[in-house]
Amino acid sequence: MMIGRLTFGLTLFVGSLGVGWWLSHRRVLTEPVAQQMIRFVVKRLSPIVLCLSFWKLPVTNPGTWLLPLIGCLVSLSTLLPAWGYARWAGLSRPQTGSFLVCAVFSNLGFLGAFTAFALFGEVAYSLAMLYLMYFNPCFYSLGFALAKRFGERPEPASSDSALLDELRFYPFLGLLVGAGLSAAQVPRPLVFETVNHALIPIDTVLYLIAIGSQLRMEPMGQRRQAGLAMSAIKFWYSPLVGWALVEEHTPLPQPSES
Repeated sequence: MMIGRLTFGLTLFVGSLGVGWWLSHRRVLTEPVAQQMIRFVVKRLSPIVLCLSFWKLPVTNPGTWLLPLIGCLVSLSTLLPAWGYARWAGLSRPQTGSFLVCAVFSNLGFLGAFTAFALFGEVAYSLAMLYLMYFNPCFYSLGFALAKRFGERPEPASSDSALLDELRFYPFLGLLVGAGLSAAQVPRPLVFETVNHALIPIDTVLYLIAIGSQLRMEPMGQRRQAGLAMSAIKFWYSPLVGWALVEEHTPLPQPSES
């Protein structure tokens, strides 16, 4: 059962990205249309999904709210090995900045959270999204600072205006409403479980199709070494840091048969 759920999640990821790339290659899914899809997901679907998910999450456990701090510490810890590799490999300033940003940030929101949902159910999805609450503040502070420090182009739009972008607040609003309902011990109607079990995959698929439409395939060439170094940071170093930070009392999602 567990292998089947994991296979389903991986198939959905690869298939959705592939469909997006194919539609873009056929000039069906253009960049403006992909942007509209992402706006629909972020402003409409994701807030509903997060509200329904956090409504079921037991938010009164103080240990639950340590997850964003753990997520932030894990991400920041990647700067050390990433900087070390950049110095060792003799990367240029823009390459170093790109490598640092790639090391710190990732797409755990849709990929990781859906994997947690496929394996353990709604509570695991909620915990994964709670883990990522640090992402936006960190992205618009540290991310923009790294881009300004290492970039060669003129400074991008003010981080203040980006931070105020309405799209960034819709999912957070849904999270807060769901957490408030949970804290108030308002019972969630049973029908919403069925609804959310359908909306979570739809939400993920639409987002990944839009992202897949922007993929550009190129030979790795000289990027192979940097790719292997980044893989080591993402798939070995980061999990070990997270494992070291997790305490025994940290709430873990239990497998769900639903």
